[in-house]
Amino acid sequence: MKDSVSFNAKSKRDKETGASPWLQTVFGKDKEENMIAIVTDSSVGYSAEEIASRGVLSVVPLNYQLGPNFYEEYAAGHNGSYMQMMKQLSPCKTAQPTLNHFIRTFSSLVESGYEVICIVLSSALSGTYSSACFAAGQVGGRIRVIDSATIGAGMHLLVDEAVNMVKCGLSFEEIAQHLEGLKKKIGMVFTVESLDRLLFGGRLNNAKAKTNLNLRPVFELKSKIVFKGNARGLRERLEEMVSLVPENTRRLIVCRCGEDTDVTEFTQMLKQRLPSVYIHQRVAGPVLSIHVDEGAFGAAYILKD
Repeated sequence: MKDSVSFNAKSKRDKETGASPWLQTVFGKDKEENMIAIVTDSSVGYSAEEIASRGVLSVVPLNYQLGPNFYEEYAAGHNGSYMQMMKQLSPCKTAQPTLNHFIRTFSSLVESGYEVICIVLSSALSGTYSSACFAAGQVGGRIRVIDSATIGAGMHLLVDEAVNMVKCGLSFEEIAQHLEGLKKKIGMVFTVESLDRLLFGGRLNNAKAKTNLNLRPVFELKSKIVFKGNARGLRERLEEMVSLVPENTRRLIVCRCGEDTDVTEFTQMLKQRLPSVYIHQRVAGPVLSIHVDEGAFGAAYILKD
């Protein structure tokens, strides 16, 4: 299913796009283009086409290692057969964007006259936020770095909101203020088939989470990973996950690790709970996949005002 948001005209598919209130306030109005640029990191998971459609948006790549080889994370669909390589190579590790990459990106935008709002993955999971803040201090100019308190599909939702607000002509301070409030309305719920990579990467230290026999853990992401319980069997796991998605959700993304991971039943159960919400589908990129492994899946949501 295509995941796109119309940023230039009122969409006939508001139900599908979950169009934000910022977009809806300016239909039919002429707005001067704001000199505000949005910067984010590659965990957002945009395709090259999605990046191009969102206007002044720069994506700074995260880094990862598969065996002896080091890579930058590219746009979705341009990272090769990373899932297959993860099965064959060791170690599999990730790293935050380089400081120089942030400095180059910020410098180019500031020198071109832009104010910059940079939205990065949760500081509880990565040093990316600290790196971006340090780079902003080095460059100077008007740069605001926002800790999204989420990752992946949750980042996708927040960055889309930021782009909408720029298109609507909101000011730098208005956008930054609204984003700080909006990130509290974004949540994620997910499950994994194996805990090995989460434990190896240091993102989880809860001894209660289990993947033995027929048990699988259910987690929420609230800045950091929060263990919600172990579910016995697929049906119980799906019911627990769906129950954690609030009924006042206005936009929803189902994300899976690996093209072959089946989320059909999960998606159907979410549709039954939220019949008026269009459900987008995403596949996790290499950086997120390295930490949750094949078979993991979940959902990110943003709540209504």
